[in-house]
Amino acid sequence: MWSKLNKVAIAIFVFLFSIFGIQSSYADYYPSGIQQNVSEQTLRNNGWTLFYEQTYGTPIGQSTTAIRPSGQYVILSAKAVGSTTILLAAAAPTAQVFTETVINTPQLLNGAYWYYTLVTTVPNEGSIGFAPTNSVNQNSADNATTGEQRLSWHLIADLGGFRIGDDTNLNDSSAYLKQVWTWNGGSTDRQTYNLSFGQSLHGSDTLSDSDGELRKTVDSINAKYGNLIK
Repeated sequence: MWSKLNKVAIAIFVFLFSIFGIQSSYADYYPSGIQQNVSEQTLRNNGWTLFYEQTYGTPIGQSTTAIRPSGQYVILSAKAVGSTTILLAAAAPTAQVFTETVINTPQLLNGAYWYYTLVTTVPNEGSIGFAPTNSVNQNSADNATTGEQRLSWHLIADLGGFRIGDDTNLNDSSAYLKQVWTWNGGSTDRQTYNLSFGQSLHGSDTLSDSDGELRKTVDSINAKYGNLIK
């Protein structure tokens, strides 16, 4: 286990690293939780590939083959036709997203609550999507009364998408698009950024901080000198 002195030295290095804006490889784009107003170019620049795109009025149907990529990670998203800005999106491991859930019982994956319920187990109630809390109302898509961070698509024969945030009843809409993006967990052409202080710490794949002392040291430095960090 590292000594406290070693951890302090590393924290100071990270601090100086951030102040001087040194360029470094940073993790590909795999955001935790529900995202709003994300540029499509951000996904493309970080290894994501558009796997599926159809209007909200286009039914997915009971077979979900069309929206299930083989990549390790998946993003479900929605945007207006003609726009390059994604209105709502969330990312999670593909295999877990497409693991069937009991109706109204979403699973927490990467900071969002996901559900994938098929009509084979609940007649006429098939849907897929995510929400910011574990309270959903799959009837058949999630029609919880409020929720700007809720995305829900029907998985039944004759209905398309249902909601983007608080915009609901989009089953016949040709103004919005359903999207599925896929990523295999790493690219050969990783993007580089001027890292923030927190990103410099959390972007590392090698630092170990099992006892939390490094995090405390970093927080202390950030509290005292954070105004110097761009």
